[in-house]
Amino acid sequence: MSIVIREYQTKDVTAAITIWNQIVEDGVAFPQEENLTEETGDAFFKEQTYTGIAVNTDNNEIVGLYILHPNNIGRCGHICNASYVVNTLARNWFLTALHRRR
Repeated sequence: MSIVIREYQTKDVTAAITIWNQIVEDGVAFPQEENLTEETGDAFFKEQTYTGIAVNTDNNEIVGLYILHPNNIGRCGHICNASYVVNTLARNWFLTALHRRR
């Protein structure tokens, strides 16, 4: 698996919300309780300072993403927050690959 990160585009919304909603539904990592829809997801990802999309170049599948935005305002606006999500299959692939290297 070879991964590249590129900027979010509206055409990514279905894959992006599927991955994001997996984490929301797990109820462990993110504060959100409602799943994103294509409409709310597109707006959410576009309102971030940057949304990066992780694409497996072997098959052009979106396997993860991250969002980046300021954590504060004014003089503290340079401090940022980031959230990262990876789809379940990619997480399992990484853990298997890591285990094989031992």
